[in-house]
Amino acid sequence: MGLHQDRDEADLSQPVVSISLGDEALFRVGSVERGGSTESVWLRSGDVCVIGGTARLVHHGIDRVRDGSSDLIPGGGRINLTLRVVT
Repeated sequence: MGLHQDRDEADLSQPVVSISLGDEALFRVGSVERGGSTESVWLRSGDVCVIGGTARLVHHGIDRVRDGSSDLIPGGGRINLTLRVVT
């Protein structure tokens, strides 16, 4: 998933919770403005990421998936569960 902001809900006061399962993924975080420098971290199966407050407007996304890095899903792959409050 390319760089994006989590700003679709009317109420941005609630965090977005992301749960990674399966193969590792390189998670990239930038700034509120598109472009500029970014930092990356590998998310492993079972990692939970909480994005709240002003961080919801920071551009972020998955650069790549490390195929075969987990045996959780038969045949490989990655599942991301994204939880958010929607009213």
